[in-house]
Amino acid sequence: MKRVVVQIDRLVLRGFDSRSREQVAEGLRAGLGEVLSGRDGLRQLSGTNGKSRLKVGAVSIGQGSTPEAVGRQLARGMFGGGKK
Repeated sequence: MKRVVVQIDRLVLRGFDSRSREQVAEGLRAGLGEVLSGRDGLRQLSGTNGKSRLKVGAVSIGQGSTPEAVGRQLARGMFGGGKK
């Protein structure tokens, strides 16, 4: 089993209530865990070509989504699976 350590120095979210930031961050942590521990996790991580900065592509977020769900969608968006 391989161990991956991800450090997020800064998370910039526009259009979100500042009170939701911890819940979005927790959803992002959980989502990254899901994405990277999945069957294709290593391949997806290798596909970043060692970039120190990843930008999230288009992410489809349903109206009324919880902050945690938004974080999980962001994690999937980092690796090309943002639309669900």
